[in-house]
Amino acid sequence: MSAPAPVASVRLVRPQDMLVIDFDFYNLRPDPAADPPQLRRVDPAQRAYVVARFESQHVTEQTVYEGEPNRPAPGSAAARAVGPSRIAFVVPETVKTVPYSESGLLRWWQWVMRVVPAAGRPGGLETDLLVVDWLHLTPEQFATWDHAETPVEHDGRTELWHTRLALRGPTGRPAPQSQPTVRVVAADEPADAQEAKLFGALNPEGFDFRQLIALTNPPEPVAAPVDVGLLALSAAGATLDLDGRWEPSTSSGLNLKHWEHHAWLGRDNKVVLEQYGFLVPYGHRALLFTETKRTFDETTGVAYLEQRRFVRITEPVKTYPGAYGLPYEGRSFPFTEIAVENPVPPDLPQDPEPLLSGRPEAGIWIQSIATGTDVAFVLRGTAATGREIRFTASLAFVPHDVAIQSPEPGTVLREVVDAYGGYDRLVGPVPDPRRALDLGGQELPYAAEAVPGTASHPTQRLFWGLRAPLERLAPRADSPLFFPGMLGAEARLTAMDAFYGPGDPVLLGYDEKYLLTGFGGNPGEVYVRVRDSLAALASGEDRPVERVVLNSVTVGGIAMPNIEVGGLSRVLGAAGGNKESVDRLQEEGTIVPKEYFDLKSQLNRAVLFGATFLANVLPDNETGPEESLRIKKETDYPVNPKTGIPDVSKLPNGHTMTIDFATPLVDFGPFRAVVDNNRAKLTLKVLNEVSYVEGTNTNKVTGKITQFELRLVDPAFQFVGVVFKDFEFSFDHDGGPSFKPGVSAVRFYGPLAFVSALEDYISNAFDGVSVFGLELKTYQEITVENVRVGVTFGLPDIKMGPVLRVTNCFVTAGVIVPFQRKPVRATFGFAKEDEKFNVTVYGFGGGGFFAVEVSERRVEKIEGAIEATYTLAFDFAQIASGLARIAIGIYFKLERADPDDKEAKDEVVLRGYVRATGRVSVLGLISVTAEFYADLQYRKLGNQSAVTAHARLTISIDILFFHESVALEFFYNLDGSIDDESVRGLRGARRPTALAADEQPTGFADLMSRADWEQYCASFAP
Repeated sequence: MSAPAPVASVRLVRPQDMLVIDFDFYNLRPDPAADPPQLRRVDPAQRAYVVARFESQHVTEQTVYEGEPNRPAPGSAAARAVGPSRIAFVVPETVKTVPYSESGLLRWWQWVMRVVPAAGRPGGLETDLLVVDWLHLTPEQFATWDHAETPVEHDGRTELWHTRLALRGPTGRPAPQSQPTVRVVAADEPADAQEAKLFGALNPEGFDFRQLIALTNPPEPVAAPVDVGLLALSAAGATLDLDGRWEPSTSSGLNLKHWEHHAWLGRDNKVVLEQYGFLVPYGHRALLFTETKRTFDETTGVAYLEQRRFVRITEPVKTYPGAYGLPYEGRSFPFTEIAVENPVPPDLPQDPEPLLSGRPEAGIWIQSIATGTDVAFVLRGTAATGREIRFTASLAFVPHDVAIQSPEPGTVLREVVDAYGGYDRLVGPVPDPRRALDLGGQELPYAAEAVPGTASHPTQRLFWGLRAPLERLAPRADSPLFFPGMLGAEARLTAMDAFYGPGDPVLLGYDEKYLLTGFGGNPGEVYVRVRDSLAALASGEDRPVERVVLNSVTVGGIAMPNIEVGGLSRVLGAAGGNKESVDRLQEEGTIVPKEYFDLKSQLNRAVLFGATFLANVLPDNETGPEESLRIKKETDYPVNPKTGIPDVSKLPNGHTMTIDFATPLVDFGPFRAVVDNNRAKLTLKVLNEVSYVEGTNTNKVTGKITQFELRLVDPAFQFVGVVFKDFEFSFDHDGGPSFKPGVSAVRFYGPLAFVSALEDYISNAFDGVSVFGLELKTYQEITVENVRVGVTFGLPDIKMGPVLRVTNCFVTAGVIVPFQRKPVRATFGFAKEDEKFNVTVYGFGGGGFFAVEVSERRVEKIEGAIEATYTLAFDFAQIASGLARIAIGIYFKLERADPDDKEAKDEVVLRGYVRATGRVSVLGLISVTAEFYADLQYRKLGNQSAVTAHARLTISIDILFFHESVALEFFYNLDGSIDDESVRGLRGARRPTALAADEQPTGFADLMSRADWEQYCASFAP
């Protein structure tokens, strides 16, 4: 509001003390003819005003930032004088004349100062003090000014004239020791952005000095005027000490806590701004300081206005339970408390990175001026269980006014939450490293635990995101309306690793229903979902993690419960299956066991007995958690002697991991679950105990499958079944694996049904006859690859005088149960390769064996041999005796390659051979033995084949204690070749060699045969 033209004006200049004031008189006219001269009212009915005008009282100067190398050269720093200041007075109506003299014009205490009553640009007849950058100040209504009316001298020196703002004393005169106040009523705008940045004492990056208007004027609830320690005007400029302090406000745009301003004779000396704010993402209260102070540059001698900025954390410990607006009652974040252990970070660089690009007013990352990178704050997180986790993290400062507003669309906080609340900066082309907290594998509880350790997992990284309240809230000065949340965590499932072998870390994300209701209405107590990647968590794609037993011995060797882990439950530990399966467990507390093991990949599906998919023999119906796979971990913490409860703040003594599984089984493939009206049942218990105190790690496995039959091969072509009363398996850390197959019967079907009939016939025919009694016995062989169990059914020897003799004839039948992922095989055979059956007719004899192995997929192996022999023995009057034998035979083998082994190949061998052996002994002192062996073999390995011939002649001579043996061997590759060590280098080659028959060093046993030794001993018998 402009003022009318003054009636008169006068400039008062007093060179002695540099007093220079311009006076404007409104409704007052000078009467110099009066004695003494007077100012008289022009219109007695109108108010009269006196306005004292001062030349510019302040110079706005360029600021330089701390450590800035390119500073202005001496004399080149930018500066600009602000506009003139004025003090307006109302002459009381009772005063009709005013002395028109030097002293009369300086008795301001007699007049009433006219101030600006409320925020707004001052009018021409209102006091307007421009003593700091940009701002218009006005004193309080009843203040006045205190100054000398005449020059003041001190030791011959004249004091600079100045006038000081003061409160009135009891007499109405100025009280020099009083503390008046001022208000900011208006602000000028910088000419442009460059000027705003250049003159930064009151205009640092991200701070709006205009808020001082609201903070010092009604109707703002926390408004308070600025205390004036000193405010003096002079011809040389203003000298001032201002100090304003405010409580946190809930109004938009207000975040200033403290404004401190010191200036001497129009030049700033020190300016301090303190802004309220909060730290992202954890919400600690903090202050952002901007300190501008005049410092002398030792190099140039220039006194620059140097600025620095830094953050001070005023709430080192942030507690979340009960916080205003906290979503999900804090369940979306595993910590109930975050403490900052280094609350004094270094100074900020000049342009720290903003939270929102190009928007420093929305918040800045706390960085170090020394490095220009984020400050690594050391944080201590306390989980709901009381366990403490330490980690480092980047923090950002968000102004108070941004943080407390409800993040509705269009607000700055909404932009911040959107920028840091989703997965975009985590799974995009350039992931934000600030969003990943490195926890270094510390044991992090993700939910409250009834038993220590059941919801804790070693966590490598935690990915955070900002969460907003679930509803619109009114702002509260002490509460930011953003909260930290866990978007995902990269963790290891210790119990799974203990039993399945080390696997890649999995990604954990909080379950939505758990967030909403916790464990209430959640009978399965599911608290997180498990996914194979952060991208799957981001997209919501149902991608559970497949865990495969790397070493079947760790879980007993027989049952390999490979599962899909889709979630984690306090009841079950690992919750298997896809999203639908985990949802059912969560909502109904039931599971379908087969869904746990029905993996997408055929290669990774859980197996029983090598290749029978476990999912196929589990029932389809829903069951309770008691019949599901429970993989859990419990942590043993030291007991607090005072409370008698585990102290989870201490280091644990150890861990106990368990697998518990008990379920009925159903028929599928070779597995028959119902035997004699009894249903098969699988029970499995695995225990892994780790003691950090004793430095031990032990495993113990016990399991049993009861009442089942393994029947091979196919429902349409069955020929053998082994019935088990039970099959116990175990593993002990010290004793290794152990198996106890309880075979109760072997049954023959289809083309082998005759064996059962033969067994019955012989048992009946020779019942009670010991000589021809039936011998039926079981066998068990355990190797590192499999368990072989079955029966040997011995047939009686057949003797028909000297004409016919059949001996060593027996039948074998059983199964081969592999430890690794291979199908169960059924075996059937007559005799064995090393125990052939024998047939003798007069001097002619023969024998052989036959064996076949069949899986549910195909015939895996057929092997057999048949040979005929003729033997002739002679003895000449006990002087010379001898034996001659010739055998002719055929051997055949067909073995199919393992389809899961890419390097394995089918093999076919057909071999015809002749073996002639002769031995002559003279008086038992000299013996000569000769053996000739020759064979012709066809062998095919994969797509390669070869025909080879082989012959060997061995002659041995024994004379008393001396023995000598010479062998001549011959190989020839007739056709083809195979890349195999057994035939490599033989094509078209003859390799006769003379060598000792035994390449080991010659010993006493080599020099004398057993018969000769017995004869020698008998000769010297007493």
